[in-house]
Amino acid sequence: MTFLQKINCFAIGLPFVIASSEVVEPGMFYIALLSTMVTGFLQVYIGLNLLVNHYKNRHLQAYLLFCILFFSLWYTTDWGWIWAMPPSLALYMTVILHYIIVEKPQ
Repeated sequence: MTFLQKINCFAIGLPFVIASSEVVEPGMFYIALLSTMVTGFLQVYIGLNLLVNHYKNRHLQAYLLFCILFFSLWYTTDWGWIWAMPPSLALYMTVILHYIIVEKPQ
């Protein structure tokens, strides 16, 4: 597993780990919701990092295009279903990272 894959697994798991501590400490669910911003930041960072190395990959180009679309829609529209884009983008980046960008063993 590459370093970027480990960062992605950490980013995806962080909100779930924080939310599971709701049993012990009330109010942690709200912190888990806020931690999804960390997930988004890390995944955009991973996407940009991969695009530098694999600039011809259409999946990475589409991912970053949809990220730009999400942020532009966030500021310019009141579309109620925009909350569905971040989980979809997180899943798409995970698929790209684990199944499409495969590091060849040396």
